[in-house]
Amino acid sequence: MLSAEGQRFVMFAKLRKSLRRPFDRWAARRRPKGRSIELNQKRIFIFPSRSGWGFIFVSILLLLIGVNYENNLLHAVAFLLLSIFVISIIHTYSNLSGIKITAIKGYPCFAGEQAEFELRLSAGGKRERENVQLAWKGCQSQTIEMIDHSGCTVRLYHPAPVRGRLHPRPLLIESMYPLGLLRVWSWLEVDSNAVVYPSPQKSLRPQSYIRSEGEGRMQSLDGGEDFAGLEQYHPGMPLRHVAWKTYARGQGLHAKTFHAELDERVWLDWDALAGMPTETRLSCLCYLVLQLEKQGEHYGLRLPGRDFEPDRGDSHRQQLLTALALFPGGVE
Repeated sequence: MLSAEGQRFVMFAKLRKSLRRPFDRWAARRRPKGRSIELNQKRIFIFPSRSGWGFIFVSILLLLIGVNYENNLLHAVAFLLLSIFVISIIHTYSNLSGIKITAIKGYPCFAGEQAEFELRLSAGGKRERENVQLAWKGCQSQTIEMIDHSGCTVRLYHPAPVRGRLHPRPLLIESMYPLGLLRVWSWLEVDSNAVVYPSPQKSLRPQSYIRSEGEGRMQSLDGGEDFAGLEQYHPGMPLRHVAWKTYARGQGLHAKTFHAELDERVWLDWDALAGMPTETRLSCLCYLVLQLEKQGEHYGLRLPGRDFEPDRGDSHRQQLLTALALFPGGVE
C-alpha cells in the first residue's frame, strides 16, 4: 500500500501525463518527416530552462526592489540582465536554425545489439554551431561541434531487440548554447532503417544441413572408381592396384590410382530443423551461415518458398542473413 504522499505523487504524475498528452499529439503532427530535413522557425521550439526561469525571477525581483527603493543602480542591473536574456534567445535559436539533417545509412546488426545509423549534418552561412546534442528518443545523446562549415557526420546507436527491419524512434536535436538560459529543440522523423539479423544460436543438431547431390564445385578424393593415372608403388599399397602390364614391359613397379568427385556445396535446410520454434530455427540457421562462411564453404539456403543457390563471400552472407532477418513474422 502506498502512503498518502505516494498516492499524491502518483495522482500528480497521472494529471501531468493527461495534460501533456494533447501537447504531444499536437507536436507529433508538426514533426517533420523525410530522409533530409532542414530546421526552420516552423520546426523549432524554444523555452526557458530551469536556470532561465531562475534568471528571469532574479531580474524581475531586482527590478521590483529598484522601483520600490527608487534605486537607479538596481534598475540598470535588472534591465541589463533582461537584455542579456533577450539576446540569448536570438543566439540560442540561431544555433539550430538552418541545420540540415540527412540520413545516410543504417548498418545491419544482430538482435540484442545496438544498430548504428549514420547521419550527415550541414548548415549554410559562416555561423559556427556549438554544443548541439542529438539522440534517438530514450537513447544516449551525442554532442557535436559544427566548427567546420562543410558539415559533419554523426553515428548514433539505437537498441535492436528483435530481428526484422528496424525503423528508429524520433530523433531529438537540441541545444542550450550559449548561456544555458534557454533550451531549443526539435523532434524529427528521420526516414532511415537497418536490418536486424537473428541472434546466432548454436544448433543442438550439428547435422542440420545437407550436402548437395547436384552439380557444384567438385573436389577429387582418393578411393573412388575413376582411373586417374599411375604412381610409383610404395609398400602397403593394395596389390590389386599394381599395374602388372606396365611392370611386364620393364617400366618399373607402379600402382593405379582412382579418384572420386565430391560435391562440396552445402545446403542449409529449413525442414532439417523441424520441430523447433520459428525464431530458434532462424537463430540456428544464422549461426550456421556464419560458421560456413568462416570455413570458406560454398553454401546455400532453403527456406519455405525460396531457395538461395550455393555461393560464398560477404555479399552472399549478407543476402542470406537478410533473408533470415526478414522471414515472415519479423518486424517490418
